Amino acid sequence: MDRAGSVKDLAGELLALKKASGASFAQLSEKTHYAKSSWERWVNGKQFPPRDAVESLAKLCETDPAPLLSLWDEEDARRTAPEAEAPAAQEPEAPEPDATDAHATETAAPGKPRSRRTLWGSLALAVLLVAGAATYAAVALSRADEPSAPPPPKPKAKVGVPATGCTLTACEGRDPKKMNCGADAVTVRTGSIPKDLVIELRYSHACQAAWGRISFAQVGDTVVVNNSDGAAQADVVHYDRDVYTPLIAAPDDGQVWACASVKKNPKPTCTGPFVPSQEKAHQP
Repeated sequence: MDRAGSVKDLAGELLALKKASGASFAQLSEKTHYAKSSWERWVNGKQFPPRDAVESLAKLCETDPAPLLSLWDEEDARRTAPEAEAPAAQEPEAPEPDATDAHATETAAPGKPRSRRTLWGSLALAVLLVAGAATYAAVALSRADEPSAPPPPKPKAKVGVPATGCTLTACEGRDPKKMNCGADAVTVRTGSIPKDLVIELRYSHACQAAWGRISFAQVGDTVVVNNSDGAAQADVVHYDRDVYTPLIAAPDDGQVWACASVKKNPKPTCTGPFVPSQEKAHQP
């Protein structure tokens, strides 16, 4: 990742906070809901961190999170800004057709009698027309008894793939709604803790990415999505009763799963793993 500008400033601030706290990546993982491998990538500027992780580190180090969140908002706005659409190519105007010269018709001089050659030519033309009509009628009658050919099959309608803003690792840390990954998303795994808190693992084939979502939760409850490459994304319920994580890459042969923990009991409960290449996702 290019660490120029606000990314470099944000990674530098995170690294300074980590050094000031004296905590290792493993200790940061224990005190937050993020994996130590994720902290290593965020602090070293290899990957853009989620907003909640930046805020969590600031609170852990007992410092004002506002400057860090300002840097995070600046970079997030730059990353998610829509690209300028290229102007549509103008189609060349079709050349006007050339005018054709009209052929002059010859007219017979009034009062001049037709020649014998003209009369014989007219008679021969009439005989040919009568013979042609008789032949056409005979062919039409012979074909009337033949079975009609079946109509050609109608072409099958092709289902278009939704246009998305990212795929695989390019989706890491991004919002599923802004990237249009929810257009074909399905819930592939579910769980609950306790019975009224619902955990969902959401998957988009078009984005080749996944995210976690919890519903009927309380403020302070956390949801985390993980993959077998060691990446993780999380979010916490700040208000209302539901929240979803940023995106995480979900390669065909990799595993993804979602976990959740309630504020009263930080021990997480997870869904089963999902491997896209081994299962066909069905909409609920």
